Amino acid sequence: MTPSERSCASGRRPGTPALQIRRFHADRERCYAVTDPDERNTAFFKVHFTWFREWGWEERLTGILPEYPLLPGALALLAFRQARSPGEEGAELYVSDGVRRSMVALRLQSMERDGPLQRLLRHEFMHLHDMVDPAFAYSPQVRLPDYNSTQQRLVRERYRLLWDITIDGRLTRLGHEGMSGIEPHQSAFERAFSFWPEDRRREVFKNFWNQSAPKHEELMRLASDPRDRGHAQEPQPGGACPLCHFPTFEWANAAALAPDTLDALRHQFPQWSPAQGACKRCAEIYEIAGKFEMPATMV
Repeated sequence: MTPSERSCASGRRPGTPALQIRRFHADRERCYAVTDPDERNTAFFKVHFTWFREWGWEERLTGILPEYPLLPGALALLAFRQARSPGEEGAELYVSDGVRRSMVALRLQSMERDGPLQRLLRHEFMHLHDMVDPAFAYSPQVRLPDYNSTQQRLVRERYRLLWDITIDGRLTRLGHEGMSGIEPHQSAFERAFSFWPEDRRREVFKNFWNQSAPKHEELMRLASDPRDRGHAQEPQPGGACPLCHFPTFEWANAAALAPDTLDALRHQFPQWSPAQGACKRCAEIYEIAGKFEMPATMV
């Protein structure tokens, strides 16, 4: 039984007539009388497909697709499955040999009322619409070789937040209700970028909320380098050490490092230069490594 049918057949979805529920269960019970396993499976499929349409789920799940004109022509398949947790809920895009298919995961609780379901579908269909929009230029690959796993997770979280803000902002201007209103989004943005001055936080948030044509590159650039260290001329307080990748407020004076220490660093990190800086901890470790002519062990 699919989640959509379960929400109706269990009586959890308001407005489902009791007579329909009894008819549905009676139709299913008759399938058990079919002795041949293959024919029994076929009978169950026909019952579920018939009731999927009778309960209006086909229209309920796909009726708003015309609001997203790129999706019908871009997707070879749009399927739905049950999500087991809130974090699993959402749309995914799969590309194989140039063919794009999408799977939307929904929790049973999300299907019990039309209002929350439509909000969720509009939000997730907007995600998919952006993914297939050449102007958005979406890329599923996040290549951040100089970031450790914790930093990459933070980048993904900031990216998702920024993307969600642009989506709910667009939906609001179209007269629809987003997954969150402007206040919850702004609060989340304030927390994620608390290291910015208040004026800048408000200005950037307003820009993304009112963004009518966001770009993947723009979202990723801000998510991955919110302090704009890519253009910094020297190591910044709280920045990531280029050697161990941990944030630090204690930078060594790279220009004053002993020649043996610099040789040890260059041997271990051929792409590194003193201008990039090094945290005090790394400098101390490689100072010892330079004296004893042995590779340092980073933990």
